Amino acid sequence: MKFKITTILLLLSLAIIQSCAYYSFTGKSIPPHVKTVQVLLFDDNTSRYDLSLPQEINTKLLYYVDDYRLMDIDDSKDADSKVYGTIKEFIESVASQSDDEIAQQRTLTLKLSINFYDNVKEEFIVKNYSVSHTENYDESGGETARDEAMAELLERIGENAVIALSSNW
Repeated sequence: MKFKITTILLLLSLAIIQSCAYYSFTGKSIPPHVKTVQVLLFDDNTSRYDLSLPQEINTKLLYYVDDYRLMDIDDSKDADSKVYGTIKEFIESVASQSDDEIAQQRTLTLKLSINFYDNVKEEFIVKNYSVSHTENYDESGGETARDEAMAELLERIGENAVIALSSNW
């Protein structure tokens, strides 16, 4: 009986490992001829008073493209590809409140639509891919807690966006 269970678990593990072999986070979906990328400033459709959000997203995308060594960054129209998109939503809301309706925890949510365009073949590699992330913070932490949550939100959205561009799912 133990032998059968062990054998079944072993076969199941091998099947899972083999089925995952087709997926990759190594940039497999980036065509081999695409060696350089231009990262354009995202459009902001959020009507926020703080106009720095597109630049902050741009900075994170550049950081993660470089950090993952996916392509060389070329800030010219001669790049093999370009990444651009739209900030679709930025929402700051109350996540929880006390019995007397005083906010205790807030939520920051950011949603992007991303395009990855092959300038050489003049076709989309990724088109209108949606990436979003949410971070919570305690209201009692004040502006410092909000700034930390915003920094983490930008880190995660930047990393998730670059993973979406470079994975083959």
